[in-house]
Amino acid sequence: MSCNSTTTDHDFEAQSQKINNFLQNVDHKIVVMSGKGGVGKSTIATNLAVFLSSQGYKVGLLDVDVHGPSVAGLLGLTDLKLNIINNRIQPYSYTDNLKVISIQGLLNHPDEPLIWRGPMKIGIIRQFLGDADWGSLDFLIIDSPPGTGDEPLTVAQTVIDCQAVIVTTPQEISLADVRKSIQFCQKVNMPILGLIENMSGFVCPSCNSLHAIFKSGGGEKLATAVNIPFLGRLPIDPSVVTAGDAGQSIDSLNNPSKEKLQGIVEQIINQLPNKKKGADSTMKIAIPLAGGKLATHFGHCQEFAIMTIDNGNVIKHETLTPPPHAPGVIPNWVADLGCTDILVGGMGEAAQVILKERGVKVSCGAPSDTPENLVALYLRGELVDSGNACDHDAHGHDCGSH
Repeated sequence: MSCNSTTTDHDFEAQSQKINNFLQNVDHKIVVMSGKGGVGKSTIATNLAVFLSSQGYKVGLLDVDVHGPSVAGLLGLTDLKLNIINNRIQPYSYTDNLKVISIQGLLNHPDEPLIWRGPMKIGIIRQFLGDADWGSLDFLIIDSPPGTGDEPLTVAQTVIDCQAVIVTTPQEISLADVRKSIQFCQKVNMPILGLIENMSGFVCPSCNSLHAIFKSGGGEKLATAVNIPFLGRLPIDPSVVTAGDAGQSIDSLNNPSKEKLQGIVEQIINQLPNKKKGADSTMKIAIPLAGGKLATHFGHCQEFAIMTIDNGNVIKHETLTPPPHAPGVIPNWVADLGCTDILVGGMGEAAQVILKERGVKVSCGAPSDTPENLVALYLRGELVDSGNACDHDAHGHDCGSH
């Protein structure tokens, strides 16, 4: 074996280790596939990510469609470049809960074609997985190009524990190609979460009635025949097309398409094992903030994030201004809000006693981070309570009595 070959093997193994390290910090990996193009797969993948992130999950959206990337356009990110810092790709921060990577962000011109063979495509997918600052994620949604070629095969072989959502339209020609996708998943031992029938009827913009111009029900019949879950139907909706062209998600609409997609998201969530702490109870978590992150000085924080959790999901996120500080006022205010838990960097004994007597669980030692990240860590049981992390803040004031 030559020196160059040895170096290449070493680099490959090193990158594989980085990929595995990242994937260990992702609870659920889902690849969205289709047997043929033009069935709305990218629209569904993008909006699955948006809907999950809007429910409080930390989501990464990865577009591995190298030759026809669509995700950036659907989210209004086409003209933005991906930054690279210290040889690490920085995903777009679409929202606090949604990070996005697409090959579109590396092109010099939006219309520039990538004329790549398999090894180049495999290499860039591995870079997007191992050399990017994704952080810990609840979901990684991967938008794969149609068919069963290099990209979906790379995902299947590289992304451990990946599961598939397959998109079809009602026409028989699309269903025939979907059968190939199903067999592909079976051959590479990738579980199938379910099948979505897209373009199932047309919503008339004038009368809002549904017309089955491409037939309807074929996807559900196929799912039943091959014994995989049927996740639901989505119609052809002009408002969805308009929103996508404008770089807006379906979540921004107020129509039946939004409700149908929300139902599909809920079906997917219900099929997945819930790894979150407190999955069977309702929680209300308070976090003192300064500059949008956890405040080290509990008694003089600018505001509080109040996060309501139901069945392990964030269902409400409020930002409230506390009353003027005085001994015991803020701890009692937190308890009066109905909070069940509070995450702090440090807190004095006086405040801890008040909160514990009123049934609020105090977790000290939290790092300075956003409330969304802290809650995700807390629900996964990854925040270690240090007990009384400090009796006083950096200025010598009692954290608990102010």
